[in-house]
Amino acid sequence: MSGNILSNRWFFTFVTGWVVFLLLVDLRELRKNIWGGIMSCLLELWQDSNAYALGMYYFHESGIEILNVSAFFTFGLPVTMGILYLQFTPENPLLQLIHMLVFTGGFAVFEAIVKHAGVLVTPHWNLVASVFNNAAIFGGLLWLNDFLKNRAYRRR
Repeated sequence: MSGNILSNRWFFTFVTGWVVFLLLVDLRELRKNIWGGIMSCLLELWQDSNAYALGMYYFHESGIEILNVSAFFTFGLPVTMGILYLQFTPENPLLQLIHMLVFTGGFAVFEAIVKHAGVLVTPHWNLVASVFNNAAIFGGLLWLNDFLKNRAYRRR
């Protein structure tokens, strides 16, 4: 079993996401920022399971699956980067837009890499659609961040 996991390419994205997360996370803010990871995980599962059901794209070497999506991916990059995304969201709206575009671009590059590696097959999907979709998701996370900040402000 462990030999199969270690040879799974999605497992390495899981490990990479968690290593970066552990190096950068602010544990004092984790209680608030964890909602970014939860929301990212839910949105990713919703998007990828629907895309699979519609035949837009699918995963190879999934290993452990949740709704036809690799659990290594779901609980790797979306969770960890969702938390870090909220943690590093700047106050300035222009910088928030840049922040959103950088993360959107990063996920587009990641998608291009896994597509090139052959673990993501996209018969009816393209990178442009992903860019728009990821921008909508990260825009939603910006709204979530504002909501959490306003809620915390009202408690004071």
